[in-house]
Amino acid sequence: MSTSGLKPIIFYDIPTIVQGQPLSPNTMKTRYCLTFKGLPFETVWLECPKIKPFYEQNFLTPTSSVINGTPTSMHTLPVIMDPNTNRFISDSFAIAQYLDEQYPDTPRVLPYGTTALVHVFNTAYLDAIKGTLMMGIVESAQKLNPESREHVIRTRTEQFGIPWEQFALAEKREEQWNELRAACNTMDGWYAKSSGQFVLGDTPCFADFIVAGRFKWMQYCFEKQEWEEVKSWNGGRWGKLVDATDKYLDCSK
Repeated sequence: MSTSGLKPIIFYDIPTIVQGQPLSPNTMKTRYCLTFKGLPFETVWLECPKIKPFYEQNFLTPTSSVINGTPTSMHTLPVIMDPNTNRFISDSFAIAQYLDEQYPDTPRVLPYGTTALVHVFNTAYLDAIKGTLMMGIVESAQKLNPESREHVIRTRTEQFGIPWEQFALAEKREEQWNELRAACNTMDGWYAKSSGQFVLGDTPCFADFIVAGRFKWMQYCFEKQEWEEVKSWNGGRWGKLVDATDKYLDCSK
């Protein structure tokens, strides 16, 4: 299907204290995909407390996440609504698959024969960064608007069963930073096997958008000196990855 004459896809994202600036690494994956494929889209911003009612109003099935070792139903973004097919799709990986299948004349984010491999890559990536989860929750909450920040604090303390203050203990920060450094070293080993800058060579794919979204989040959320340090790790690989994928992170829509 050609993109000529398409109605813009509605892309649901979470707003931040900086208007038009995305925050979530998960929603950024979809924003990268839409721009990479050259598909027209418009952003609808949903504060966190409004996501569950949005799911219920549109009869969407919750996504699943593992919290404290237990599979947990979650009402999460990204979600897209494609007015060209009248379909809602949730979960960034499912959205990537849908966009490739529905718009085969656009560049693929999951090149033929790689879907299972990229799924395995994503699983390994999540395992590599799991030690940084608490740090990620705290850093993200600080960049959210008040109603979303309050929602995140309330729901995460309920899910993890600990007071909010324990998410950001000063004595844990060095440990979490070391976990992040170890995760970067692990991912650097994966990228070092490639013949190009990206996982599959010279052209980015969904696997690169998974990783780039996380580092773009760091650029937004970390203190400047912290981001400068991360950028310097692994021969500057992560700053270069962010720079190379920024052109696919269209925040103007």
